[in-house]
Amino acid sequence: MGPEHSKTTEEQSSQSVHAEIRTANSQSNNDPSTNSIQTIQDARVDKLQAKVWNPNTPESWEAGMREYHSVETSDYPLPSDEIEQNRLETGHFVFRARFQGDIICPDAKELVKSDGTKVLDVGCAKGFWLQSVRKDNPFSEYHGVDIAERFVTEASGNGSINIKFGNVLERLPYEDNTFDYVHQRLLVLGMPKDKFPDALKELIRVTKPGGWIELVEGDIVIYKAGPYSTVLTKAILDAMHARGLDCYAATNLEWYVNKVASNVANQGIRAIHNIMNDGTPLGKLMARVSKESFLSMEDWLHKPMNLTRGEYQKLVDNCAAEWEEYQSFWQNSAVYFQVVK
Repeated sequence: MGPEHSKTTEEQSSQSVHAEIRTANSQSNNDPSTNSIQTIQDARVDKLQAKVWNPNTPESWEAGMREYHSVETSDYPLPSDEIEQNRLETGHFVFRARFQGDIICPDAKELVKSDGTKVLDVGCAKGFWLQSVRKDNPFSEYHGVDIAERFVTEASGNGSINIKFGNVLERLPYEDNTFDYVHQRLLVLGMPKDKFPDALKELIRVTKPGGWIELVEGDIVIYKAGPYSTVLTKAILDAMHARGLDCYAATNLEWYVNKVASNVANQGIRAIHNIMNDGTPLGKLMARVSKESFLSMEDWLHKPMNLTRGEYQKLVDNCAAEWEEYQSFWQNSAVYFQVVK
């Protein structure tokens, strides 16, 4: 499936979202507690505002904004502050539990046990994934790259983990055929659809012939959404579409890999429904990470949605409160393949 499918899926999802809102409203017209749904549902994303927002431009700045990366050409809209850092670390352990390990590709899992295997994590933040893999496999050589300079500075002291500044959408700071295993996870919010194939070519460039690449992505859509989550999902769909981002990156991941099929062998995939709150301790932790993810979008989304910060935060609170009842979930996929050159 490709862009045509994505466009159709977005249109269908938009229609479905409006239908769910109408159903929720018709079921609750006489309930005073649903007045906030009536108010918030009228929020429609100003797509131009969502498209041009960049934390590094004066036009986007406002009091109370969080700390961000300094790469003006990047579309990545999430912060790089300590709050985000803690969210990423907690999210890493949730993903580790959901996928039952740090590495999904069986061959790569064996490869990192070997002395001198060179591993790269693209979009590594402070290196949580790298540290976790290194703990179980201390004889490999670990490298990371990220666009947030503060992560690079802070992470560079992690023993034998070498972190550099770099952007996969431009050129990674490594020579051709450097790594045996390259890992990239959850860059959907910074990866425009039309640039995804070129980013894969850059990953292939730095990977040795016969080496492995593993990609893990999510659909930025709440499936089995309640009424509040439906409103937020529609807003995110509109905002991401305006920026040329793929709301269905997990669903479309195989299609992107097929764009570089001549360099691909032994492809595998694993998909999961990542339940946002199933009532278990892990589910409650997932709910916390999911809520924090949406709060990390506040600077970007609240103005295009014509909501105050308080109204946006209340919307996210109400979303989190309904996830267990509706058994809402994210869709995540991991695709891995061996590089042919």
